[in-house]
Amino acid sequence: MRFVDLFAGLGGFHVALRRLGYKCVFACEIKPHLKALYEKNFGLQAAGDIRDVGIEAIPDHDILCAGFPCQPFSKAGNQEGLQCLRNGTLFDNVVEILDARKPEYLILENVPNLLRHDKERTWVGMRQSLEAVGYQVDDHRLSPHQFGIPQIRERVYIVGCRSGLGEFEWPKPTPKTETSIVSALDKHPPDARQITPQVIACLNVWQRFIDRYPKDVHLPTFPIWSMEFGATYPYRDKTPYKAGTRALCWYKGSHGAALRDLPADGRMLGLPSHARVAQDRFPDWKIEFIRQNREIYANNRKWIDRWLPEILRFPPSLQKLEWNCKGGHRDIWEYVIAIQ
Repeated sequence: MRFVDLFAGLGGFHVALRRLGYKCVFACEIKPHLKALYEKNFGLQAAGDIRDVGIEAIPDHDILCAGFPCQPFSKAGNQEGLQCLRNGTLFDNVVEILDARKPEYLILENVPNLLRHDKERTWVGMRQSLEAVGYQVDDHRLSPHQFGIPQIRERVYIVGCRSGLGEFEWPKPTPKTETSIVSALDKHPPDARQITPQVIACLNVWQRFIDRYPKDVHLPTFPIWSMEFGATYPYRDKTPYKAGTRALCWYKGSHGAALRDLPADGRMLGLPSHARVAQDRFPDWKIEFIRQNREIYANNRKWIDRWLPEILRFPPSLQKLEWNCKGGHRDIWEYVIAIQ
């Protein structure tokens, strides 16, 4: 079968249909760098702006593919929809081509919010336009991660057929498969660096922290700052800088060390590096991280106090841990990429 590739971009539709043995007889893409890449990849020179292309320039075809611009319908944009002066009317060009060339099939793609835009009125109107020029249509939301590809990128797909969709069925997601970044890595990269003995030792210390953490509580998804364990310096309404070095003698700094034991001109150095800023107030995100870490300490002080001396021999950069494996096995070494 013959197909046209409108708003072609990188040529995703082209790749898929060519694999089925179909032939692209026309493509259009407005961006010059994508047009050049399209020609390099597929040996076909794409036309430019579809609004400047006459219907007579588009050959007969069996399948019309169009990933028409999503910006007017995306939640990330202004959601001007069909009223967008720049791209809102491009769907009308698609309908005009369908009406003139009458291909048997159509495949359209856009952001999922298209279905909800303007309280669903936008998609209802689009659907009626497609039906008015002779197509039975259906829509469905799909994402690559549902088919074994490690990328979450949900899109709405719209299919249509002039003779009816009959027994057409949308592809069913494949069973969940395990994916690993290791499968994409070189086995023996020439510039690989060994983990230093210091880092290995520090990871073992953090593993002991994880082993002691309550089993019925999820590990924190925010950064764990061990230097906040035992710290009492002010952070909510004012910073240590705002409080002044004289007042700091009443507080504790990193890992609960008493600031009164330090000379006045050295008390700021007794604070975590993230607390030494010359600001009157911390940003909200920092206030929240400090609060969360002190809450961890308050709820687990008994065992943290026994663990804490182990982390003190490492530099501040290693006294922090980000656990980005929520729900995963509580084993650091399972997530360390190592080449034997």
